[in-house]
Amino acid sequence: MTTRRTFTLLLLTVLAMLACVPLARAAEPEATERMAVPQPVNLLRNGSFEGGLLYWHNTNENKRLVEEGKVGRYALRIDGDWVASAPWPAKRDGTYTVSFWAKAVEGEANVGVAMAPSAREEAVNAGRLWSKKAGQSAKLTEEWQRISFTWPTDVPTTGFWPQPHYMVHFGGKGILIDGVTVVEGDKGTADYLPRRAVEVVAECQNLPGYAGAKGNIFEQDAEAQVAAHVSNPGPRKRDITIRWQLMDYEGVDPVAGDASGGDAGKAIDEKLTLDPGQTISLIKPLKLTARGLVLARVSVLDGNGEVIDSSDFPLTTLPYPANATKPDMRQRFGGSFAGGTGVLDKFQRLGFGWTRWYPGQKWHDFEPEEGKYNWQDDKFQIAFDRGVACHITLYGWPKWIMDKDLPLPRDMRWKADDARWSNLENLTAWDKFIVAITDHFRGKPVVFEISNEPGFDKWDNHLAEYVKFNERTAALIKKTDPKALVMLDNVYTNPSRPNSRLLKDGDLTNIDLWSWHDYHGGWLNDAQGITRIRQMLDEAGTNPGKGKHIEIWFNEGWAFTNTAVDEPIACTSLTSAQSTNAIFDSVAEMTVAGQEKTVLFHTAYESHGMSFWDYSGPGTMLWDWYNNPMPLVAAWNVLNYHIGVSDEVGLVRPPSANFAIFHDLRNDRGVVIAYADRGAKEDVTVELPDLGKGLLIEDAMGNHQPAPRKLVLSKTGRPALLYNPEARTSGKAFYEKLEGLDRKHSGFVSQGEGGVTEWRLPATWEGKEKGKPDGGVVEADGKPVWKAEQVWPADPMKAENYRPLVWGGTQWSASADGVGGQPQFQIKDDAAEFGTRAPHGTPPALRTAALSFVVPADGDYQVLGTASARMWDSKNKTDLLILRRTGQSVELVKQLEIGNGEKKGFEGVKLTAKAGDIISLVPRIQGMYAGGTLWVRDLRITGGKR
Repeated sequence: MTTRRTFTLLLLTVLAMLACVPLARAAEPEATERMAVPQPVNLLRNGSFEGGLLYWHNTNENKRLVEEGKVGRYALRIDGDWVASAPWPAKRDGTYTVSFWAKAVEGEANVGVAMAPSAREEAVNAGRLWSKKAGQSAKLTEEWQRISFTWPTDVPTTGFWPQPHYMVHFGGKGILIDGVTVVEGDKGTADYLPRRAVEVVAECQNLPGYAGAKGNIFEQDAEAQVAAHVSNPGPRKRDITIRWQLMDYEGVDPVAGDASGGDAGKAIDEKLTLDPGQTISLIKPLKLTARGLVLARVSVLDGNGEVIDSSDFPLTTLPYPANATKPDMRQRFGGSFAGGTGVLDKFQRLGFGWTRWYPGQKWHDFEPEEGKYNWQDDKFQIAFDRGVACHITLYGWPKWIMDKDLPLPRDMRWKADDARWSNLENLTAWDKFIVAITDHFRGKPVVFEISNEPGFDKWDNHLAEYVKFNERTAALIKKTDPKALVMLDNVYTNPSRPNSRLLKDGDLTNIDLWSWHDYHGGWLNDAQGITRIRQMLDEAGTNPGKGKHIEIWFNEGWAFTNTAVDEPIACTSLTSAQSTNAIFDSVAEMTVAGQEKTVLFHTAYESHGMSFWDYSGPGTMLWDWYNNPMPLVAAWNVLNYHIGVSDEVGLVRPPSANFAIFHDLRNDRGVVIAYADRGAKEDVTVELPDLGKGLLIEDAMGNHQPAPRKLVLSKTGRPALLYNPEARTSGKAFYEKLEGLDRKHSGFVSQGEGGVTEWRLPATWEGKEKGKPDGGVVEADGKPVWKAEQVWPADPMKAENYRPLVWGGTQWSASADGVGGQPQFQIKDDAAEFGTRAPHGTPPALRTAALSFVVPADGDYQVLGTASARMWDSKNKTDLLILRRTGQSVELVKQLEIGNGEKKGFEGVKLTAKAGDIISLVPRIQGMYAGGTLWVRDLRITGGKR
């Protein structure tokens, strides 16, 4: 995904050129009693502009505060360009009204207003931005006017915009804006409607600046000058306390200072009285003793100590500043960016070792005219001098040899069976370019990516030729420089359709790297997912085993996240801290499982622009729209320092916990990254073995202290790093000491009072050989307890339709009669996970699995647990059938209907059963041609002899 679309002055042009419309009337108070009518709520932060410009985006010298306020002391002056509010949450298919005071600075002017989704692409596609129909406008004079406009919030949510959050955009030139409110409904507000009785906005007065390596990152132990802008919009005096305090990146715990002890977490309070309509600004210095990102929280408290309002401003120091001057191609992590030296300076400081899409590159960039090359050596050298190695993406569309409607050059349109594909002496235009660029970059820290996301390049009707094209290109690169590294690329589906054909029919001998792209929030993948890719490569190709040498790289996408500023989230459902924990844990797990590189996109801009995958705030970037670092800046610096150049040792998984173990090659010591399972309901405690004197524990921000023997891992996924800087304990030694904690050693049967037994799911459930059912029955005391089964034919009410699933290498799957890999079953993060399909395939039938429990003795039994479902491509519901199988009969005990995204418990499912009966859980998707996943968590079956 490489299309750039910078968010420029186009919005302003559209808004300002709109024909003037009659001013909307100001909302009139209702005649009914005030107490009997629900009062509207203002959804915007800092709509009175009494607290700097936090919670407003795209501000610069043309959008500034002036002391000419209609509401309070300040107003926003706009002298060209546009400004947008922070996002605010809306109801789907609702109606919302924005009201504001406005006037022209001199003479007459226009103000344009739009209410658009916070996701840029969704807003444009819906006609809510960059369109004459997008906004509404009004003509202004030098007198203040109250204006209201109403819009529906009817833009459908999507995977890129799952939360219905909107923004208000203002455009104009020579205008003043003040007292902005957004309320639900079609009636505006006659005046500014305060969010709180007293409102506060935090601001840092001495940020280091964004340009170059600065990145608004403070030096360790610096003093941040934090302002509290406090306003009293009400009609009476207020006695208040203003509190300044540093909080951790999750916003939960006060920062307690460094490991030696300190009072950096102590709050600073100041009491004062605010007159009606008064705005004050007070500044306090806060010492940044803690590493990484901390939140400067400024709160206003009433006389009883209750918080009236608060505002968070993120402040960042870097735990391990780096300064590489030449690339180390072992380095595991990197990112892409728009711009040049300034972002590379940031990469150098963070310790990133890779980038992609710098400089502008593809065949048409390198060879704009036949035989005339533009290698851009000066730009590549800028990256190399800062320790950053580069991708070179080869495939492109020079007009002198390529046509947009066909994927092959004009002199290379051969059928797959043409003998010319194997003749490397007769060089086409593409071949000459390949030989020239490989020779030119010989010995330089680059990798050659044959094409970017070939699934989008019209290869679908030329799949056989795609195989030959890549085989020939890779062979030419290796012939020219045997040490060159050659990459294939995929997006979303892994493999993409063209590369699926290549894995089936191609020779992988000359392919070194397998890359993939994905864009979403939260976890990218896990150990099982990377293991699945590894197995796919190992088994692929016309020469069995020839894919085993290929490394797995991720090199574009992911990382949708939100600003650490406490505004409503704009994208995904994760806060900045939640994204940080998920990304840190996922990177650790993917890396230890065999993903060699993780290279992000887009991580930063030289100067801010936006692309379709970016949202209000950061999108895929590590700096938000205010140019403030997010917690990910420090987190990636920690990852670069500890495991950026490392060997993976192994993954140990104690119950509900995970230990990804590495050997840090730069510091010659082991590093353990520990975190709780995804979706953990409570914190997880692990009693550590003796890991040596001097063991430290460190958080994702780089703060360390002596490690306890009883390790508590937060249910939020907050990672903990363990290492020994004194003894330099190796990663192998850590693994040997920790392996005994792995959940595979845990039992799943426990005895209760009165002879009642409880059976839980086994902590791990793996087969013995791929393609075989061995291991599909889990035993206890030599007797079968759990069985992984396929239902085929698809009627679960017939006992003869149950047969064993077979081991697929990372999950249990169908021995035959499956569709698209379904049915599947696996134990994942302590949950039973079913991958199923509604009637589909030939014949169109349900593809489902069964989790079955073999009743050990006559008695009364109870099935307990929680089920949740997610559909992949529909909103179909899933029925979970709880069945009792007795001999040749099947009885329905309970049927639960679970909606897409819904969670249901099934406590109280009771039945009487005899020894040898089978209790089966079978998911069944409603409708046709839909696929989905069902999770059963906290599953227990209890019972005993009667």
